[in-house]
Amino acid sequence: MTANALSAKDCYLFEESTPSDIDRHFQSECPPDKKVKVEDLFKFSRKRGDLQISVVAALLALFFLAFFWTQTGWAARDLPDDLGSYVAYQFGLVEIDGRVTRLGRIIKQSWVAPLLCLLVLVPAALWNLRGSWKETAWRKRFKLPTRAYFELTKYVAALEYVAYFIGYTLIVPILGYLVSTLILGTFLTWRLGYRSPRWIMTGFLSSVAVVIAFRTLLQIKTPLNIWLYNQLPDAARAFMLTYF
Repeated sequence: MTANALSAKDCYLFEESTPSDIDRHFQSECPPDKKVKVEDLFKFSRKRGDLQISVVAALLALFFLAFFWTQTGWAARDLPDDLGSYVAYQFGLVEIDGRVTRLGRIIKQSWVAPLLCLLVLVPAALWNLRGSWKETAWRKRFKLPTRAYFELTKYVAALEYVAYFIGYTLIVPILGYLVSTLILGTFLTWRLGYRSPRWIMTGFLSSVAVVIAFRTLLQIKTPLNIWLYNQLPDAARAFMLTYF
């Protein structure tokens, strides 16, 4: 009997609790827990699925660049012919005709902020795609796994919770913020696997606390025309619209 099998058997109080195939080599699908270090939180490393995500990020950056010229006001920009002197004047480097330097006029134009973002986003996305491509080629060269099916399924699975949020926003005008939040908070508690009565009640009470904090105390705005509240008497309807 191997040392691994012996140590595994020692974990059971009774022999009848031991799996029948304990003598064979056992390998868990769950990776062993590692001690978390602060420096590891900022450590960057490429994994399987990185190439696919990098391609999507680069396509999004190029998509924004393609529509920059027509969707940001660039075509209707109001700039003088002598652009160099104008920019230098805006940033206080020169004075034009003795006028007082005023910073900020060019920054207020609608195309400036998108342009600054694209100047960072597009090169960064393309450079990241280049690095990801080289990493994938290196993995293939040394016969390392490159399939990203598992990683991509996790990204797709996350869309489930996006659907929950969209459904939540759709039922708020029907049932109101209070009822909708109670339904979502309780359901998400159950969906995440906390299905005992204690956890269900915890999710319910947490949802009540969220409603009281954001709607009753902070008076976060919600739709005024709510179907459920419209079925109530006028006094009750006004109370629910004000506090819940």
